[in-house]
Amino acid sequence: MKKNALVLISAIVALSLLAGCGGSAKVRDDVDVGELSAALAANIGGDGLAPVSDGYYAGAMKIDVTDFAGYDVKVNANNADEIGVFKAGDAAGVADVKQAVETYIQMRKDTWMTEYMPEHRPKLDAAEIKTLGNYVMYAILSDDAREAVFSAIEKQLTA
Repeated sequence: MKKNALVLISAIVALSLLAGCGGSAKVRDDVDVGELSAALAANIGGDGLAPVSDGYYAGAMKIDVTDFAGYDVKVNANNADEIGVFKAGDAAGVADVKQAVETYIQMRKDTWMTEYMPEHRPKLDAAEIKTLGNYVMYAILSDDAREAVFSAIEKQLTA
């Protein structure tokens, strides 16, 4: 019984030390949104991903990007793949950027035509939004591609 308690205490201490070391990663704030988006697209073999026009943000996405420090969205009209990277001007603006992206994803779900590429609807249903520092990213991709994108983002933005 004492041996089990000692092993448990040792494990707790070791995990505490590891958690303390892992918390020191600093999030970079100097990565250009376009560079980040291009690297992400390349990471998933996103040859078919094309950048959207400036009018697309306010028109199709209903997102006002005028106060954002940066933004880049890439879409593939042939398979519903889509990635977006937005950068808030400061930490206070991150919540607004995230809310805008959440509203956009929900609008996409609400307006999806069931007869249009039904085999790609699961990508939209599993869409994820991640926040890291002043960056807000989203991915409408297959599970493995989405995991690769977010893993690449974390590597590129943490020092």
